[in-house]
Amino acid sequence: MASWTDWKLNDILWGIFIPTLVAFIIVIFPTELASILMDVDTSGSLNAIFVDGLGQAILTVAIPLFAGLIWNQWAGGGAGFLLGSIYALFVNDVYSFTAASTGGMAGLTPMGMVGDISTLGYVVSAMLVGYMAGALNRGSYSFRRMLVAAMIASFIAAGFELWTGLISPLGMVTDPLYSGGLILLPKVVYAVIIPIFVTLFGWFGISPKQMM
Repeated sequence: MASWTDWKLNDILWGIFIPTLVAFIIVIFPTELASILMDVDTSGSLNAIFVDGLGQAILTVAIPLFAGLIWNQWAGGGAGFLLGSIYALFVNDVYSFTAASTGGMAGLTPMGMVGDISTLGYVVSAMLVGYMAGALNRGSYSFRRMLVAAMIASFIAAGFELWTGLISPLGMVTDPLYSGGLILLPKVVYAVIIPIFVTLFGWFGISPKQMM
C-alpha cells in the first residue's frame, strides 16, 4: 500500500495520462471522425461502425473481453451482464424518445422496446463474449491463445445478437448480410485489439490475478 508521499512516474502515466488520452479519443471520435469517414464512405456504414457504434462496442465488447482475458470468465461474464444491461436501457430510451417525438416508428410506442427480444440480445451477447473469452483463455498471457479465444467468443456473440434482431417483431434487421457485417466487424476489431492490451498489462505485471 502506497503512502501519500510515495508517487512514481507510473502513477502519472497510468493514473493521469492514459485515462485522459482514452477520454479524449472517445470524445474526439464523434466530433471529428464522423465527417472524415463520411468523405470516405458516403453510405454511412463506417460511421455506423466506428462512430455511432463506439459506445456499444466499448460497453458490450471491449470491456467484457478485457475482463474475461485479464481475469477470468466470471469477471468477463459479469462485466458483460452489467454493461450489456446498461446499453440495452440506453437503446430503449433512444427508441422511446424517437417514437414519442415522431408519433410512432416501426410499430414502436412511447414505451420503446420494452419486452423486445433484441434488447435481450445486447445483454446475452455481452455476457457471452466476456465469459467465453475468459473460459477459453484460462488465464493465459499467450497472445495467440487470447486472440483465438476472443475471436471464437466474438463470432458466437455476434451470431446471438444477429439472431435476436432477426426474430424481433419490430423488424430490427431487414438485410441479414449487411446487419451481420455491422455487428461482427467491431467485435472482430476488438478481438484483435484487446489481447494486445492484455499482453501489455501482463508485461508490466498489472493484473487483478495478483490480488487473489
